[in-house]
Amino acid sequence: MKLLSLHIDGFGKFKNKDLQFADNMNIVYGYNEAGKSTIFMFIEAMFYGLERAKGRASKSDTWTKFKPWGNGDIYGGSLRFSYQDKNYRIERDFTKTATTPFAVVNETDGKNVENPGEFLKEALCGLSQTAYSNTVSISQLKSATDAKMVVELKNYIANMNTTGNMSLNINKASDFLKEKKKAFTAALNPDAAKTYNQNLTEIRALEKKISSPEFSTHLKTLKEADAITEKRIIDLNSQKETLIESIASKRQHLSDLGFNDKKTITELQNDLNKGYNDYLSAYENEKKSINKVYSTIFLVLSIVSVILAGYIFKTGKDNFLTTSTGISYQFAMVLFIIICLASLIFASYIYTVHNKDNRHLTELKVNLIAIMARVGSFDSITEENIHRANKTLSSKLRIFDEMEADIAKSEALSVDIENLRAKKAAYASGIDAKKQNEWELEKLMEKLAQLKEENTSLKNIIAENDKIRFEMDAIDLATETLKNLSQTIKNSFGLYLNKDASELIEGITGGVYDSISIDENFNVFLNTPNRLVPIEQASSGTMDQVYLALRIAAGRLMQGRSKELPFIFDDSFVNYDSIRLRAALLWIANNVPEQIIVFSCHMREAQLMTATMQDFNLIEL
Repeated sequence: MKLLSLHIDGFGKFKNKDLQFADNMNIVYGYNEAGKSTIFMFIEAMFYGLERAKGRASKSDTWTKFKPWGNGDIYGGSLRFSYQDKNYRIERDFTKTATTPFAVVNETDGKNVENPGEFLKEALCGLSQTAYSNTVSISQLKSATDAKMVVELKNYIANMNTTGNMSLNINKASDFLKEKKKAFTAALNPDAAKTYNQNLTEIRALEKKISSPEFSTHLKTLKEADAITEKRIIDLNSQKETLIESIASKRQHLSDLGFNDKKTITELQNDLNKGYNDYLSAYENEKKSINKVYSTIFLVLSIVSVILAGYIFKTGKDNFLTTSTGISYQFAMVLFIIICLASLIFASYIYTVHNKDNRHLTELKVNLIAIMARVGSFDSITEENIHRANKTLSSKLRIFDEMEADIAKSEALSVDIENLRAKKAAYASGIDAKKQNEWELEKLMEKLAQLKEENTSLKNIIAENDKIRFEMDAIDLATETLKNLSQTIKNSFGLYLNKDASELIEGITGGVYDSISIDENFNVFLNTPNRLVPIEQASSGTMDQVYLALRIAAGRLMQGRSKELPFIFDDSFVNYDSIRLRAALLWIANNVPEQIIVFSCHMREAQLMTATMQDFNLIEL
């Protein structure tokens, strides 16, 4: 059996959670309280279900402990696994009102398994839940100083069905170990580390020299920068020439119109508007003037006075006018003569003033037309023509503004061009200098590449040396143990456990311990070079290693010595130091063919697998 994936609809803190498992080593990482034990328990619950306790015990039983945190949430999920070349899916609903609390689906054939309970029992190799949780499902280990742990080991061993004895062939084992050590010694390269460190020192010195200002800037980079600068200078010169042409064209246009500066246009615009306003004022005054009427009236009055004076002179004293009014003849003559002269004088004055106003209006008109003629061609003095003339003058002012802006841009471009030329000169100087040491840089780079390539090979050799020395240390320890072992293991309990568990403990401890012995009183001993050490006297880490070896051996025993079910470890290596962990985990990864699922609150298991280039699947909660 191999687990493929699981889906949690609701279980403990998880809701709608999915995990995928690989065929070999799986490491499920999560910090404390991340839910590792919840996932661990979910897998067991998928296999064996969750039974509710009765009475007061139901308040703290497993069913209640892992009930989803939200009220009314779905309680259950599914677990997919492969078995005998087919894929299956366990579905469980732990709610009280579940219509289908348990089912197993054959995904390969696309149908439900008719008797899911019996089928699942067969797939689990007949293990009861108690047997499962004491063999292949390895929960968090008890403290090695706790006497109950040793009692648990003894009780478990007491339930084994196979007994017998075994002995060790020390001479044969010693000869084998000597041959292995001889082969490892021949494979060692003792000077690899020294050469590697010497090369590393030289590499750092070369890298420091290459990164110095003398070599940090490459010739290619300088040439590229020089080419970019040259192109930029050409572009800016082209822009400057375009601006100069535009400035000359605008200046010529304004010069042809007689505008040499903005002041000329502004004064002409002011003269135009003032002349037009003066013209309108004089024109309105001329329209309102009655001088011509007064001149005519006074002229007629003078003529009448002459006629009356002539009439009186001709008729004499007997004229009708003087006789009827009682005015004297002489007085009437003088009066009419005076009126005639006065009327002529007033008529002449008024006529003179009128002619003066007409001449002023004419002068204003002539001046205004002359101003308008400087702006453009206009046939009459109208408000529209004055507006057009003003608009024309404003456009000429804008040309002056544009010309001034172009001049400023041209000057700025000149500054930029000079700066770029200075930079180009610096690049040219740098290129000349770089050409001189380019050959030296190439030689340094060749030397650096050669040293790095050599160190890459040496690094692999050093890693191989470490593996060889590790194996040689294990051989030395095993040889010393065999030499000093006072007697072989005789009359040990359980041929299978003494044999298979010893093989497991040797692999898990990396050869630190190569066998264990279980006597007829179910006491567990470690074989050391000098004596058999009771397990109670071993360290916490050693007890954990023995516990792990016995669990694996017992698990296989209860499966009929087949290797079917996956081993699931829940923080099982918490008491292991780095050396024990490396030995145990690498041995398990390379020697346990069953699927492995390791739950851990540390990343060291995953880091170890990565560092040793082992294939594994990392799952992060």
